[in-house]
Amino acid sequence: MMIDTPRYKELLAQLAEQTDEKGRINIQLNIGEEIKNFDVDEAGQIAEDIIQRSRSIGYPAGLGRGLCLKGFCYRLKGEYDAGIEVLKEALAISKKINERNIEATVLYYLGNIYRDLGDLSNVQSHYEKALAINEASGDEYYQSVILSSISNLLYDLNDFDSALEYALKCLPIFERVENVNSLLNIYNTLGNIYFKKEQFSDALHYFEENMKRSEPSTAAHVMAESGLGKVYYKMHNFSDARKCLTSALGQSSEQGNAEVQIICNFYLGRLYMDESSYRQALQYLNTAYGLAGDYNRKHDVMSIHEALSALYDKMGDIPKAFFHLKSFEQHKEDIFQQKIINELRNLQVRQQIELAQKEKEVAERTAFLKHQFMANMSHEIRTPMNAIVGMTRLLLSKEPRPDQLRYLNAIQLSSNNLLVIINDILDLSKIEAGKIIIENTDFELPEIVQSVRDMLLLKVEEKGIELRITIDPALPVRVTGDPTRINQVLINLAGNAVKFTEKGYVEVKVTLIKKEGRKLHMKFDVIDTGIGIAAEYVDTIFDSFTQAGADVTRKFGGTGLGLTISKQLVGLMGGEISVQSELHKGTVFSATIVLEEAENQEAAKKPVVLDNKGFGRLNELKLLLVEDNEFNRMVAEDTLREILPDIRFHVAVNGQEAVDMLQREKFDIVLMDIQMPVMDGLTATKKIRTELPEPARSVKIIAMTANVMQEDVQGYFDLGMNAYVSKPFNTDELLLKMDAVMGDAQPADAKHEKMEIKKEREFPPLPAKVTDRQFLQQFTNGNTEKQQKYIGMFLENAPKLLDNIDRSLPIKDYQTIKIAAHSLKPQLSYMGVKEEVSNIFLIEQASGESAHFDTLPDLINNLKRVCSKAFEELRSN
Repeated sequence: MMIDTPRYKELLAQLAEQTDEKGRINIQLNIGEEIKNFDVDEAGQIAEDIIQRSRSIGYPAGLGRGLCLKGFCYRLKGEYDAGIEVLKEALAISKKINERNIEATVLYYLGNIYRDLGDLSNVQSHYEKALAINEASGDEYYQSVILSSISNLLYDLNDFDSALEYALKCLPIFERVENVNSLLNIYNTLGNIYFKKEQFSDALHYFEENMKRSEPSTAAHVMAESGLGKVYYKMHNFSDARKCLTSALGQSSEQGNAEVQIICNFYLGRLYMDESSYRQALQYLNTAYGLAGDYNRKHDVMSIHEALSALYDKMGDIPKAFFHLKSFEQHKEDIFQQKIINELRNLQVRQQIELAQKEKEVAERTAFLKHQFMANMSHEIRTPMNAIVGMTRLLLSKEPRPDQLRYLNAIQLSSNNLLVIINDILDLSKIEAGKIIIENTDFELPEIVQSVRDMLLLKVEEKGIELRITIDPALPVRVTGDPTRINQVLINLAGNAVKFTEKGYVEVKVTLIKKEGRKLHMKFDVIDTGIGIAAEYVDTIFDSFTQAGADVTRKFGGTGLGLTISKQLVGLMGGEISVQSELHKGTVFSATIVLEEAENQEAAKKPVVLDNKGFGRLNELKLLLVEDNEFNRMVAEDTLREILPDIRFHVAVNGQEAVDMLQREKFDIVLMDIQMPVMDGLTATKKIRTELPEPARSVKIIAMTANVMQEDVQGYFDLGMNAYVSKPFNTDELLLKMDAVMGDAQPADAKHEKMEIKKEREFPPLPAKVTDRQFLQQFTNGNTEKQQKYIGMFLENAPKLLDNIDRSLPIKDYQTIKIAAHSLKPQLSYMGVKEEVSNIFLIEQASGESAHFDTLPDLINNLKRVCSKAFEELRSN
């Protein structure tokens, strides 16, 4: 049969472009799903081919789906035993690999077969289990598919009112998603229900709709035509009934569609019996009886016995009439008993579902306890890390000797690595707890990819490998999605690729697979020529804390969480991630994500924001630090006093002491730790906000804490805190938050003349030299040639990034400024340009918060003069 649907053509085009074997299998599975109701034999052949290929490459998900498709085809052909056998194999595979979507589909297909066989107790149990899985996943569409089948089951049990209620619930969902097969099925169900309720005009309407919507010669079209035939028969329109039933019978015989053959033979038999053509009637009814018996369709056998009893009575053959009447009564009793058994089985299934619900509650409680542990662990690690990072930063600013500098740089590098590991663990915890929210904003895709290149460039050069970037020219420049998460995934994948590649290249490749209106089906490939992954590890490489063997862990380090987080993030964005690898030859990670083409392909215009007077005023604040840890108090005080020498700095060692101090004197701002003895920061904040009089009640409070889980942070805001800063704190971030929460508030006890804020920020004169090659010398172990290479790379790339920042400021494209600053930051660091000179981190942070956009012109002007001097110094040596 020739298939000519738009979806089928689209899938064939995708298949022609796909080179990955797993990708080809997935597309062919979709082709099989598309044509299974049009050409069951072709769909069966596709399923068989997929099963063999999935076995040969070790692709269990493809095997499970292939078996599922094969089982569906067996059911359409009436080969029920074979269908049950392959579907049970698919069920075992789905449970083994924990693919719940495949499991639900298999259970649903098994339920359909048991329905055809009249095994109603098995139908109900399989439908209920499939429904529970889809309810857990929140899939409204597939819940409706199963509910429509339960409607069919209730129809079989002659509970037509309940069947109609279920069907009508599903109808608007199917119409909304415009799924042709689902609409055909629900219209057929509604036609049959209205037929049984003897509302023939309604039944006729739905069967006629299916005749219009279905392709000629398909199973759905033939089923609709048989439906019209039986409705016309009931309406005593024998001419149209005969025409429809005869046509449907011929087509269903060619297709091997047993269900339609039984319907047509049965009603043609009834029609000829009403016309007193008894021999013709007997011929059709006997054919229907034989087919129903062969396919074990108990309901049909019962109805045919009743019709044959009436026919033999009309023909005067009383013994045969009596035989079929007794058989009809026996089948009716059997089905009634089956209904009772089914209701008992349904109670058992519901008990199983209630047990599963209890297990779910236990799992949720376990997840909560795990989350609490993660939050506590974060706090316990970040608290001492704050002291280590802060004191290292302070010592680095004291012009240490070269040997001291070497040790301090090592401490700083190790601290940063530890923070990356902590953040990985917390990211995973947030994902598992469902706390990650995917944003949907406009951004420039080339900037995201370029930032990955800029971040890894020096590491790539150090290893002597090539970093390639390829972006499909068919892609629009501006797209809509979550740039932060896409960047995180690409950094994880590309960073891994660089880590495990000693020679050759790493390539980040972005391809447009297809475009549907504004929807862009995109593929992000990260390709390397590195050590590869052994076959036994490929299937587990995305598991938490997993790496490709203990030797890899020892040699390369890391938590093994980067790939797990990447897979979870891609999943949250509605995409999929896969890997292909060959040991000692290389690896390809592929992530497919659907984004949208941004409506505006020009640089985004940002709204004008309120003026910010902040930074010049920070030096005049009266600040209360509430912190029980002596080392953390020292870090905070020394850091702030070095930058803001005139700040009035006070300390409380617990929450109670802070409340007492606020009752006695006025403060502008409170930096509040959370976990403290005597009284914690949360209780102290609650007392300040509810019990203290003004102005103490409205003092600005910033949580300065190692507890950075999302719900913890939300709790701080709910209590009335104004902002939070995580430990170890970044100096610029702390200053930004202090500035932001102060807004237009006047400093406590400040003299009027001191409150005049300069409209333009003044920066101190630049030092005699803004660059320092000491770090570069240590980084390259004194290799002059490497140093020159890195300097050359900086002189080539930094001007481009600076130009991006400069060009983006007038058009208020703050996202581009943020990405460019993020990329420029490590490059300046390698050249020894200090943050307090360049303010590059401050630029990155300010460009991400609308309250600080107006600080950017001064900051960028300063960056330009710093970079100009740095370029001059590096070129002259």
